[in-house]
Amino acid sequence: MDAAQIQEAKVLREAGMYVEAAEFYLRILRQNPLDKLAKLGYIKSLIKQGQKENIKPLLFRAEKKLFELITEDHTFEQAHDDLIFLSHYLNRMDILSKYYHEKLRQYPARDIYSKCIKKISATALLTIPEIETFNKKKKTSWILRLIVHFFIIALCGMLVISLSVEKFSNLFFPIAAALTLFIGAGIYSYMHKSRSGQW
Repeated sequence: MDAAQIQEAKVLREAGMYVEAAEFYLRILRQNPLDKLAKLGYIKSLIKQGQKENIKPLLFRAEKKLFELITEDHTFEQAHDDLIFLSHYLNRMDILSKYYHEKLRQYPARDIYSKCIKKISATALLTIPEIETFNKKKKTSWILRLIVHFFIIALCGMLVISLSVEKFSNLFFPIAAALTLFIGAGIYSYMHKSRSGQW
């Protein structure tokens, strides 16, 4: 393996010259077909080019080559990590999870497969929307609205009492002001939501 050539190809890839980097890696592989790092570098170049230009066939080709690479050497952890990343990007984590579970059944002594299953589970957990939190917020919002409605009804009742019972007549203006404020705030909130919903 020529470390300088690998580094040069990596520099091209990191500079966004994915096609040139892929060609450079292929030149290295023609000299040394068993070079794992050159194979992985070539695959990474395909992935980057596929992502940049949204070329799905290129990404599927990279996925196939990653499977070939981990079949050749099941201990190549970097290749496993790239495969997990790519499968997540392609939304094919279920397929990969089945693959690793099957491999673990075949080779229970190989820790790499159980490690990959844990990584897949962790990645899946990170991408699940927080439904429970969302529902909690929704529930809190509903309770708050209910309290506000009851408060407005209570203010209306107190307003009627202040008009009909003389000793509470001095409360009329504060209650009317509070009621006007709540109704105004409600109308403003409704109008604001209506406008934001249009966009």
